[in-house]
Amino acid sequence: MPEAELLRINIIHMGFLYSGGGERVVIEQAKGLKERGHLVKVYSPVIRWNKCFPNELAEIKPSRIIPPLQFSVRNSAITIPFPFREASAMLASVILPFKLRELADCDILLCHSEPSMAIGYRIAKLYGIPYVGYLHQCTSFIHERPTLAGNWAGTDFAAFSLLSKFRTFIKPMDRLAHAEAARLLFNSEWTRKRFGEEYGLSGEVCYPAIDTDGMKLRENRHDELITACRHYAWKRIDLAIDVLAQLPSKVTLEISSERTPLTSTLEKQASALGVFDRVKFTGFIEREMLYRHFASSRVYLQPSVEEPFGLSTLEAQSFGTPAVAWGDAGGNETVLNGETGYVVPPYNLQEYTSRVGRLIDDESLWNSMSRNAKVWATTFSWEDHLNILEGVLDAER
Repeated sequence: MPEAELLRINIIHMGFLYSGGGERVVIEQAKGLKERGHLVKVYSPVIRWNKCFPNELAEIKPSRIIPPLQFSVRNSAITIPFPFREASAMLASVILPFKLRELADCDILLCHSEPSMAIGYRIAKLYGIPYVGYLHQCTSFIHERPTLAGNWAGTDFAAFSLLSKFRTFIKPMDRLAHAEAARLLFNSEWTRKRFGEEYGLSGEVCYPAIDTDGMKLRENRHDELITACRHYAWKRIDLAIDVLAQLPSKVTLEISSERTPLTSTLEKQASALGVFDRVKFTGFIEREMLYRHFASSRVYLQPSVEEPFGLSTLEAQSFGTPAVAWGDAGGNETVLNGETGYVVPPYNLQEYTSRVGRLIDDESLWNSMSRNAKVWATTFSWEDHLNILEGVLDAER
């Protein structure tokens, strides 16, 4: 592959709201492209410095597209947050002309999902700067995922729930912003398929990767299941608790990630099923500690239905922890069924529980899958990811 010319790249991400897989991808892309000599700046409508990988976020130093939305009380140090301020910030970044000239001061834009795609479209029309879309999923409030208890957790996301009522009118604009991109990159084959079905658009798959290879952890294994999903309804952590309730009392479940309004609902579910003392809600833990938890657990659970990819599923496997996932979306691409874990038909809790039980009880099977999982995870490298990304950005500038 010929060496790419050095570029001025502005990356726009929908929002650094939490420590999720999408945010991890943006951070690694920015760091990797900088290391290759490119001039990279990162922008976002929303930045929660203390909520989204604080240490890593400080490395890439993203800039807000719009100022924090809040009211100040006259002659007082008191400030009052603007209603639905995160959702409002995302909407305002599309409607109002904040930092458009600064965002356009580059060779090419890399836009991560909405509202970044709409911003990229606007800049392309005004200044002629091309934009490439890196797509993690279809726009959520237009194409909602299956859910049990409402698709939006927290008041900020409730604003998007209201917007979903107007999806008939918003969907054509969403499609236009994607169709006008110089190129589209997708985080999985499943995400590419969904965009093909919904919008008739396609592009290249550029899988996210993991960087756990340097941490050769050898922890003592426990009869513990682990899942590292954000506490939102569409992540279906409730299904992981249902599975635990069907397993022997020696088995425990660790649920990582920051608490949200949904967490108390999950705690009530665990109590009602009689497994509250077997479930541990860790809250947010730093990545290195999370890796230690992966390395000491028996099985990783991916309970989210229609999960576009699943970075934590791969990270857990890199430490030799087999994974069980639903076989309807990204699970088919992050888990090798019968080799590094299992993929199960969606909502088939009986089979899901049976597969988890086998990995707990069958030592020979677990050892084999553990070895396979370590090897499989190494095939997702940031070097390969950056080679694809850099090539596309260089070709489309």
